Amino acid sequence: MEEIEFGKIFKFEVGPIKVKKKLYRPTIKRFEKWLNIIKKESYFSKFDILLTGSFPNYINDNLPWKTWDIDIILIDDGDNSLELIKNTLVDLSRVALEKCDFYMDVYYQNIKDVELNKVCYRGGIKDCKPYSFEKVGLSYAPHVKRDDIIVSKWNIDNELIEGLWVSRLQFPSQKQIQRINMGFKYDDEIYLRDYKKDFSLVNELDK
Repeated sequence: MEEIEFGKIFKFEVGPIKVKKKLYRPTIKRFEKWLNIIKKESYFSKFDILLTGSFPNYINDNLPWKTWDIDIILIDDGDNSLELIKNTLVDLSRVALEKCDFYMDVYYQNIKDVELNKVCYRGGIKDCKPYSFEKVGLSYAPHVKRDDIIVSKWNIDNELIEGLWVSRLQFPSQKQIQRINMGFKYDDEIYLRDYKKDFSLVNELDK
């Protein structure tokens, strides 16, 4: 698949991360640059990481719309500390924004909650009403600011530790329902462990 780079200057503020720079629509090369960096970190073996949203369609060369981000869920079975979860979320996002020049939407969920997500996403989203299902997770930021405007639509609950909040996201969104009604399909999520096994890396950067 031939990839065409497209970028714009943005000012982003997400928790402790603040950048003003040219950011690009995510590509496989940029994603794999990110993967080659984070897979060397000690936290990489302590979590599962799930690619969700539109980017699995892009990987499968099956994306009929444009996307500006990659959606990631950080997953464990509850064994890791809240401090490690927070620091890992921040690092995953920081590497994407500061070193790979794209935005990554990343949050944490326990594996039990991830399984509940599939009620709508695995073939059932077309039968769901907009915002009828709730994802509960942890976020390292109460909101996302782009060019000084809050663009996230998270419902933030209590702050568990400094810099880590319980977040609630209602889905499917109107946008997702519209795409389904137009005949588009969201491809299945991809675990990074399966990506490394089933897809060959197209570049080896930042060794």
